[in-house]
Amino acid sequence: MTIDFSRDWLIIIPPDITQAEKAAGDLSRCIGLLAALNGGEAKPPKIVNAFDSMLSKTAPAIVLNCDKSDFRRNGFAWRAKPEQVEIFGESSRGLCNGIYSFLAATGISWPEPEQEKLPGSGAGLACDNVSEPSHFDEKTPLASPWRRFVPEDNNGVKRMLNKSKSEAFAAWAARNRYDALVIPMAEFVSAGQKLKQLEKFARDYGITLEAGGYDLSSLIPRKTFLLHRDYFRMEDGKRKKDHHFCPTNPGALKLAGKEAEKLFRAAIEAKVFHLWPDKGAETAWCSCPTCRAFTTQEQNRMGVNAAADILAVLKADAMITFYENSGEGEKIPMRKNTFKMEKLP
Repeated sequence: MTIDFSRDWLIIIPPDITQAEKAAGDLSRCIGLLAALNGGEAKPPKIVNAFDSMLSKTAPAIVLNCDKSDFRRNGFAWRAKPEQVEIFGESSRGLCNGIYSFLAATGISWPEPEQEKLPGSGAGLACDNVSEPSHFDEKTPLASPWRRFVPEDNNGVKRMLNKSKSEAFAAWAARNRYDALVIPMAEFVSAGQKLKQLEKFARDYGITLEAGGYDLSSLIPRKTFLLHRDYFRMEDGKRKKDHHFCPTNPGALKLAGKEAEKLFRAAIEAKVFHLWPDKGAETAWCSCPTCRAFTTQEQNRMGVNAAADILAVLKADAMITFYENSGEGEKIPMRKNTFKMEKLP
């Protein structure tokens, strides 16, 4: 389908769409760019309130609407016709996702923060409707298909927390329809002001900050290896500090609990914590005489449960996500404040 955006379009918004106001402004700007691509005037459509008494009934319009629901309902639907585009969100967060889904269908993309790619002249919509419901369930909210951005390495973390770039990063995340940014727990201890700034800009789009990631090993600081080698995993009769720890060692579990409490307190505003095993080394657990009685999945569960017990006391409404490869782990039940991720971001 081809839509003539060079005409005098309107963007009609409902009241109180706090988490989609910037997205609506972005939509107006991008429609102006699309108009210019096809020989028209680069004139962004006017944004008007749905209850404006002077609202034109004949002008082509992009009509935005959303329910006033929990922001975790990130679903949306949109449909396009030559004279009218309707974008609906299950919440203002869902409306934000719907706006950027529509813009993606026009051929606009944002490969990196502060980068924008426009389609070629004469390009039409890739499709004329999209529907992506959230499937949100209050009983298992973490089962909803949220898009989470997880930095690949320390450079990725630095890019997220760069004070001069955090606004651009939040905009990039929204444009690529990420619902949450996952920040390593250690950053909540050392980068407080930078995190507050990133959170402020992310909140403009309804994006949530979550704590953790591949952070299970961080419960036993690697610097303790010199004095407490027995806290670390054994492989071929030797203790190693590269991955995870010895989950049957009482001293290791005590330290893990103490470290978890420190990290949880630093990120006390977070409602979701991710404690995943080391990427690519999910099965690199302990083979000491005691741990040999447990599978790697069971050892992983023991470590997560130790942290979950601490979190339950500190913040009863918070949850921990964990991940395990398929195998025998069911013999050790997980705490009620944990959720198994079937697939990692």
